[in-house]
Amino acid sequence: MFSPRKKSSRSPRSATPLDRKQEALREKEEQLKQAAEQLQKLISEAPRLREEQTRRRRAHLASDTRLSKGALVDIRYNASATANPSFGKRPLRSERRDGKFLFIFLCVILLALVIWISKMVMAHL
Repeated sequence: MFSPRKKSSRSPRSATPLDRKQEALREKEEQLKQAAEQLQKLISEAPRLREEQTRRRRAHLASDTRLSKGALVDIRYNASATANPSFGKRPLRSERRDGKFLFIFLCVILLALVIWISKMVMAHL
């Protein structure tokens, strides 16, 4: 009844523009599949590579004789820093703004006080 068509083995010269475009798309698709496979492989290996790199770095630091024992102490967990829980905390923006307003207010009061005292001194002379 129906026989499947065999691909004609045309030479690249006699291929139609549509055939050339389809072939270029197939090649591009194959390249994209290979790139996706490589990236997927890289993603799956990344945690293992990172752990291995960290392990090598630690081993290198531990074996380096130039470093003293104190050089490997992590200063983030210093006892003096943990004694004061507010150590290292930055004030909020509103707290900084309020502090600036208070400073300006106190400067204006000081200026007014200096002017008043200078007028009193000048009046008694």
